[in-house]
Amino acid sequence: MDKTLILIDGSSFIFRAFHAMPNLTSPDNRPTGATYGMINMLKQMLKKYDTANWCCVFDAPGKTFRHEIYPLYKAHRSATPIELISQLKDIYSIIPAIGIPVIIEPGVEADDVIGTIATTAKQQGYYILIATGDKDFAQLVDDKVTLINTMNDETLDINGVIDKFGVAPNQIIDYLTLIGDSIDNVPGIDKCGPKTANKWLNQYGNLPNLIANADHITGIVGQNLRNSISWLTTAKKLITIQTNIDLAHAMPDGIASLTLKPANKAVLSDIYTELGFKTWLKQISEEIANKEPRKINTELKESLNNEEVVYINDYKELNYIVDSIISTNSMVYFYVLPSVSDATKIGYVLFSKNNKIYIVSNNYQLSNEGELFSINDSGDHYHNLFKTIIKLFESNLPKISINYKDTLSLCRKHNLTINNVRGDLTLAHYVLNSKVPHTIQYMCKELADIDILEVKSRQKNEVINSDLILDNITTLLKHSPLIYSLIESKLEPDESALYKNIELPLVNILVDIENVGIKIDIQKFKVIETELSKQLNLLENKIYYLSDCVFNINSPKQLQDVLFNRLKLSTNRIKKNTQGFSTNEDSLKNLSSQGIEIAAHLLEYRTLSKLLNTYVCKLPLLIDSSSKIHTTFDQTQVASGRLSSRDPNLQNIPIKSEWGHKIRQCFTADDDNHVLICADYSQIELRILAHFSQDENLIEAFNNNQDIHSITASEIFHKSFSAVTRDERRYAKTINFSLLYGKTIYGLALELNIDRATAKSYIDTYFNKYPKILSCLENIKSFARSHGYVKTLFGRKIYLPNINSNNKIVREAEERVALNSPMQGTSADIIKIAMCRIHKWFTENNLASKIILQVHDELIIHTPKHEIDIIKNNLSNLMTENFTELSVKLTTDIKIAHNWGEAH
Repeated sequence: MDKTLILIDGSSFIFRAFHAMPNLTSPDNRPTGATYGMINMLKQMLKKYDTANWCCVFDAPGKTFRHEIYPLYKAHRSATPIELISQLKDIYSIIPAIGIPVIIEPGVEADDVIGTIATTAKQQGYYILIATGDKDFAQLVDDKVTLINTMNDETLDINGVIDKFGVAPNQIIDYLTLIGDSIDNVPGIDKCGPKTANKWLNQYGNLPNLIANADHITGIVGQNLRNSISWLTTAKKLITIQTNIDLAHAMPDGIASLTLKPANKAVLSDIYTELGFKTWLKQISEEIANKEPRKINTELKESLNNEEVVYINDYKELNYIVDSIISTNSMVYFYVLPSVSDATKIGYVLFSKNNKIYIVSNNYQLSNEGELFSINDSGDHYHNLFKTIIKLFESNLPKISINYKDTLSLCRKHNLTINNVRGDLTLAHYVLNSKVPHTIQYMCKELADIDILEVKSRQKNEVINSDLILDNITTLLKHSPLIYSLIESKLEPDESALYKNIELPLVNILVDIENVGIKIDIQKFKVIETELSKQLNLLENKIYYLSDCVFNINSPKQLQDVLFNRLKLSTNRIKKNTQGFSTNEDSLKNLSSQGIEIAAHLLEYRTLSKLLNTYVCKLPLLIDSSSKIHTTFDQTQVASGRLSSRDPNLQNIPIKSEWGHKIRQCFTADDDNHVLICADYSQIELRILAHFSQDENLIEAFNNNQDIHSITASEIFHKSFSAVTRDERRYAKTINFSLLYGKTIYGLALELNIDRATAKSYIDTYFNKYPKILSCLENIKSFARSHGYVKTLFGRKIYLPNINSNNKIVREAEERVALNSPMQGTSADIIKIAMCRIHKWFTENNLASKIILQVHDELIIHTPKHEIDIIKNNLSNLMTENFTELSVKLTTDIKIAHNWGEAH
C-alpha cells in the first residue's frame, strides 16, 4: 500500500507564484501569472513524486481563533492584491480538475489543517511530505514528517531543521516564540534574535526552564526576557500549529479522501481555452483525441500536414516520421531540453521540419541502457523511442542546432552522437555580436521581431523545464530557418569562416575535454588545507594585534570602521562609496604602498581565503569515482572570444604565487604510465601587438628570439642589456603588459609602487623605443569610436557600445577594453585553431593523448609515456606554424611533468 502523503501549503504556493511570474494575461486581459505559476509548480511535483496521496490546503478568508486571542494578529499584512484575488477562482477550479484534492476549511488557517492531517496520517503509518516555504512548519518535523521546498530543492528532516535553525523540531515553537514572527505580527522578545534563542534553548532545553532561570540572564536582553514573560504564553499559542481540528466534513473518508482523482479534461480544456494556456490545451486535446495510439496510415499523413506542433508518445509514429524526414535529406533544426528534475537526463527532444515542430515528451525517461521507456501503470511496457531518436541524430541528415554545446554535452552523457551538424544558432549569433545576449528571447526579438516571455533559472545551474520554456523553444524552432538565414547573411566572409571553421568544430573538442576530465590528488589538497588554515589563523592574529581589536575581517563595514575610524589611516587616494571609504583591493594596495602593515596582511588574507574557499576546500568535493574534476567550457560568454570555465572555474588559479603553484601540483596525470605535457604560448599578446603596430624594433626583437622584457628594461633604466637585473626585468614586464591593457600613469605608479613622475618617464621612454605602438593604440581607439567595435586578426568583431559615452569613467573603461580586445581576441582565435589542429592530428594518427584542459594561452595534454616523443616533436609546430597572417613568429614553452605545478 502506498504510504506517502504529500500536503501542499497552497497559500504559500500562490504568493510565491504571484511574485515570481511575469504579468501574464488571458486573451480577454485578465491576469493569469499566479495561476500559471501555481499550476506549473503542481504539475512539476506530480511528475517528480510517485504517490497517489495528495492534498492542497488553502487559508480560508476571514478571522480565526488567533485573532480572538490577539486582535493585532497579522495586522501588518498588506491587503491581498486585486490581481491575485481575481485569479483565486481559477486556481481553486484547476487544482481539483487535475486530480488533487483541495481543502479550504472555514475559520481555520491552512497551517492547522495541514498539522491535523499530518498528525492523523502518521498515526496511520503514513510518511508525510509538506511542501511549503513557511518556517513555522518545522515544528511538525519528526521521523514521519519532512518539509520540502520546491523553490530551492531544500529538504528539512530532523537533522535539516537542526542545521538550519540550530534547535531541534521539538524546540521550534519555543524558538519562534522567543524571536517572534514579524510576518504574522507576533512580537518576540526585544533584541532576542536567532543566536540568542539558540543559546538559551541549548542551555535550558525549553521555554518553561528558561523562564524559571530568567533571573540568571544578564544584560538588556535578560531584562527584556523578564519583561516579556507574561506575553510569552500568548505568543506561544499564536505560534503553535493546531493538530486536532475537526475535518470530518472536509475528509468524509478520512485520509483515504486524499487520493489523486482522474483529471477532468473537459473542465481543464474549457479553463485553459479561457485563460489562453495554449501548450496545456494542446496536451489535453491530444490526450482526449488520442486515447489509443494513432495508426500509421493515410489519415496520419493528412493529420501531420495540418498540425503545427505534434507531440509524439508512440514509437511507431515517431519511427514513421523519422524515416520520412531522413528520406528527404534536407535540413532539420533540433533542440534537446534537459529534465527539470535531473539536468543529466533528457527531458524533451524537439525537431523541426517543413514548418512542423515534433516534440518527444519527457513522459519517457532515459534508462541506463540509453533507451526511453514508458512510465505507465504496469511499469513493464518498454518502447524503443530513444533508438529512433538515435537513428535521427546519427543519420547523415544535415542538422542545425540551438545551443549545440550544451546539447552535445547532454547527449554524450548517454553515448549519443550527433552527426553532420552544419550550424548552431547560438554560436552563429555569438560570432555576429558577442556583446549581446544569445537567449531565445533576444534572438527572436532582434531577428524576427517576436516577443516571447523570459524564463529565468531560480538557482545556479538549474534548468527550468516548463510549459512556458517549451512554448519559447517551439517558437524559436518555428522561426529558426528565417533567423539562421538572417544571421548568416549578416556575417562577413571572415566572420563566417571563423564560425564554421573554428567555433563549430571546437564544440566536439570541448565536450571531449569535459568528459575526460583531469585527476586531482586529494591527499595533497588536505595538506594544503591544513597549511592554509594555519597561515590564515596567523594572519588573523596579526591583523587583530595591529588593529587592537577583534572584528569580522570579511565585513567591509567593520573593516572600514577599523581602518579609517579606529586606526585613522590616510584616506588620500581612497575611493568613497555609499557606506564611506572603500576597502577594496585597490584601496588596500594603496595603503600597503604607503608602508601600512595591516593593509599588506589584509591583502594576503583575502588572497589566501579565496584560494582556500574557492579551490582547496571545494574542488575535492567535485570529483567523480576516478578522482577527476570535470569543468564546463563556455564558448559564448567572453566578448573577446576567449573560453570561460565554470563548475568549477579552473582558469583563475594564480600561476605566480607560491600557493597557486601548490594547488596546481594537485592536478596530476592518471597514473605513473602517463604524464602531463603543458604547452604555453610565449608572450603571444605582445607578439600580436607587434604585428598590429608593425613596429620594426618590436618585430625584430621577437623574430630574433630576444628577451623583450630585458630589452625594455635596458631602455627605461638606461643600461646595457647584460646589466639588467631580475627586478628591473620584472618592472619592464609589468610595463609591457600594462600598456597593452591601457593602464594609465596613475595605474602604473600604483602597480609598481613608484611616484607618478617616474611612471611617466618609464612610459615616455617605452614609446620612444617603440614609437609605432603609441600610434597603433591611438588608431585602435579612433577606429573603435567611429565604428563601435574593434576586430581581431581573424575578423572577430568585439562591439563597444559605451565607447562614445558622455560619462568619462565609463568611456575610459571602454577604451581600455578596446585597446586589449584585438590582442586578446586574436590570441583566443589562435589557440582555438591550434586545438582543432591538435585534435585532428591525434585522431588521424590514432594517438591516445588527449587535451584535458585549456587555460587562456596554455594547453594541457594527457599523454601515455610511449607517446611523449611524438607529441614533443610535433606539438610546437601544430601550435605555431602556418599562421602566415602574422609578421612575427609564434613560440611555445613545452614542459613535461607528472603534475601541472611541476610544469611551471
